[in-house]
Amino acid sequence: MKWIEITITTNDQAAEAVSELLMSKGANGTEMVDPFAFRQVLESNKYLDYADDGLIESYGSDVIVRAYFSDDHDPVELTGEINGALSDIKEYMDIGLGEVKGILRDDEEWKDNWKKYFKPFHFTSKIVIKPSWEDYTPEPQDIVIELDPGMAFGTGTHETTRMCALLGEKYLKRGDKVLDLGCGTAILALSAVKLGASSALAVDIDEAAVKTARQNVGNNGESHKILVRQGELKHVSKEPYDLIFINIIADIILSLSSEIKDYVGPNTRMFLSGIIKSRRDEVRKAYTDLGLTLCEELIQDEWVAMAFHA
Repeated sequence: MKWIEITITTNDQAAEAVSELLMSKGANGTEMVDPFAFRQVLESNKYLDYADDGLIESYGSDVIVRAYFSDDHDPVELTGEINGALSDIKEYMDIGLGEVKGILRDDEEWKDNWKKYFKPFHFTSKIVIKPSWEDYTPEPQDIVIELDPGMAFGTGTHETTRMCALLGEKYLKRGDKVLDLGCGTAILALSAVKLGASSALAVDIDEAAVKTARQNVGNNGESHKILVRQGELKHVSKEPYDLIFINIIADIILSLSSEIKDYVGPNTRMFLSGIIKSRRDEVRKAYTDLGLTLCEELIQDEWVAMAFHA
């Protein structure tokens, strides 16, 4: 599919007027990148752990308004019309830089470009992650998982996922029953059964993640061992699991502490990841207060993963 993307660099005061102008010219939709609004969200919510330091500054101070037009418009003519209309607005309003850019987009050119950066790699000492579109000749000791990310988090490249997998590989016992909560691509559930777990329940609240997880489970021939379900912990039957992965964010991990005890048996091992360093003590206290014993911590960059034992 082809379309015309128009981008206007403006300011906070004129952004709405610029958006209305674009719609009046026949735009199918508009979007704004407003660093001021983004800053307000981050500053008012200390639990947005995945926002890196410096992220706000990277957006600069200009407001970017983007509009999308069908490709039956002439890009040069359309850009000229919009420049003329902006000149009229300048008569009564400061519109900032007021720079207009137009480009013809074709999603066939870029929709799969990211794939060239996702190559086979060692997820743990034993497990290799291989995208379906890449060839890989395994070594005798390799356990290969074929993974397509889709629109789900968890390709194994992020520190939080990898630390969780490393702990799982160390503490998993053959025949374990596994719960993967916030499963994303189901990479942790797949790793567990490939390493010898007898079964896994992979749960995610996101519909796209569930669709991706089911596809990955099927592609790896593990549908008989892994059940993928959409929902939350409260939708899972209360029964003990041998191994529990919770790779989400600290705020949700803390909220689950009051419920998770219904899924813990006398020999349960639990791995928590997605925890920013500043939330480390808070999470550790919440789970040791449940009577769990902290066995090990892993730290990579700003992230912490914890292994507990019942």
